[in-house]
Amino acid sequence: MSQHTDIFIFDVGLGQSIFVYPRSAPNYGMLIDCGHNGDFHPIDFLLQKNFISNKILSNLTITNYDQDHFSGIDELRKKVGIQTVRLAKNLSSHEIKQLKDEITVQLDHVCSLKDTYTSPANYHMPPYEVRAFHLEKHHLDTYDTNNLSQVIFLKQHGTVVCISGDMEEKGWLAMLNTHPEIKEWIKSTKVFIASHHGRSNGFCSDVFSLCRPECIIISDKGIIHDTQKDMASVYGKCVADPGINMNNRNRKVLTTRDDGHLWLQLHPGAIRTYANFWHA
Repeated sequence: MSQHTDIFIFDVGLGQSIFVYPRSAPNYGMLIDCGHNGDFHPIDFLLQKNFISNKILSNLTITNYDQDHFSGIDELRKKVGIQTVRLAKNLSSHEIKQLKDEITVQLDHVCSLKDTYTSPANYHMPPYEVRAFHLEKHHLDTYDTNNLSQVIFLKQHGTVVCISGDMEEKGWLAMLNTHPEIKEWIKSTKVFIASHHGRSNGFCSDVFSLCRPECIIISDKGIIHDTQKDMASVYGKCVADPGINMNNRNRKVLTTRDDGHLWLQLHPGAIRTYANFWHA
């Protein structure tokens, strides 16, 4: 039996959807955010390729309470059951809705999960390690959903991947001061999913004073805003030389807008491989 773990970073335009699939324990697939793009819903690909057994998703983790991180949740819940969820507890359903100009069907789904899945799932023991950090409202002078994102660390086969939601610089600084233990996780990070879709306000130099990952991945739509411009170059300066090899090229920053759907494999011995796997 193969021991490696697949991580799929889907191209969902402005949004995020990442699937973690341990080959040694295929019933423990984890979907981190469930954004979609037009007619493309990652859940359809996962079902078509038999990555979800018996139409039961082991875990759904939402990093941020903004629509682009869960825009496909209604389709997801139509097609699979969800065994466990991981949602930040720093906002109640009522508080989330108070922060929104519009209450969407998708937001109602998230709040329904939040109000339903309230007991610890001690039976849920995947073969990979997950550590989640988030701020509380009192840690910030003013709060918003971005800086109350969950920062997720995934550790498997000696590799640490950081998936950082929509954290902005002020949230990162507060996180480093409030949760000193996060610094050790950051130091160990080899693959960093850029916060706030790689926008300029998500970049925090203090984070990269702690680590030099081998690759940074940006999940975002095409460049139309000034906050997107030149950020691949900014992040590239934070990556250790020579970066990674994909398609026989050395790369430091990968983006879904240019590279499409991305496929990262974590192998025993802290070996990692990168590829494009399919374009919608």
